[in-house]
Amino acid sequence: MSKIMVTGCSGFIGTHLTKRLLESGFHVIGYDLKPSSLTDRNFRLVRGDILDIEKLRESMKDCKSVFHLAAQTKVPESTKNPLSDFKTNSEGAFNVLSVAKEHNAKVIYASTSTVYGSAEMPTKESHPMRPISFYGASKAAGDMYCFAFNSTFGLDTIVLRIFNAYGPGNAKGVMYDLFKKLELDTKHLEIIGNGLQKKDYVYIDDTVEAFMIAYGKGVSGEAYNVGSGISTTVNEIAEIISDTLGICPKATYTGESWIGDVESSLPDISKLKRLGWTPEISIKEGIEKLYEWMQLI
Repeated sequence: MSKIMVTGCSGFIGTHLTKRLLESGFHVIGYDLKPSSLTDRNFRLVRGDILDIEKLRESMKDCKSVFHLAAQTKVPESTKNPLSDFKTNSEGAFNVLSVAKEHNAKVIYASTSTVYGSAEMPTKESHPMRPISFYGASKAAGDMYCFAFNSTFGLDTIVLRIFNAYGPGNAKGVMYDLFKKLELDTKHLEIIGNGLQKKDYVYIDDTVEAFMIAYGKGVSGEAYNVGSGISTTVNEIAEIISDTLGICPKATYTGESWIGDVESSLPDISKLKRLGWTPEISIKEGIEKLYEWMQLI
């Protein structure tokens, strides 16, 4: 099997994707600032920064493909420090693409639904990118660089715009936060915003399979939405979590969310489905799987 690099291999999606690639027989070079929990004879971790182009160049040697997941992923953090966010997400993506061009390596870029901003729904990949956060803007730059490297140099690039991946291994996000709050107080639950925020959530296993399908069948130079195709309100998530725990807490609301938060999202996933991908895990089943994992940590 060929050698593949995964930047951000120690992150939530990166860890699951690396496991899946190893299970499929690939040799994986993981590239991350953080340590990895993975141990496999076909896995080698390089502790490095995507802003260190020389180390990136040396580490990518002999890699036929690169899954680029390394990023600053928090919207509030991007608001506090937009320059750092730009360097990691925009300049970092440019570095990965530049080195991939030198090695003629295919690039599968992990983008985000936030590049669309407050979009028409269901949102097609052809919808204009109009981000309302610095995070969305810095990631959208990565999308554009992928398209530019593809059209200018013929570099094989595929963009995956992920809509709120969740599941075991993700110790953040609305579901994890609600579980932790109810762990401390089973009778009261504070919900950020008004509870009516309605977004698409896609389970981690389905997300990883989207990467695998895109890698094997995706069209070079194209972008694909990765979501469940169903949007769920925060109130509905809180109800599923309460049912999972067998409790009935009283909800209170902060009334405001954070700056740059996209309150509603629903992707059109027909383009990726035409490649043979279908999300299989319902949000109820996914939340139950998340809770099972949380019981073990």
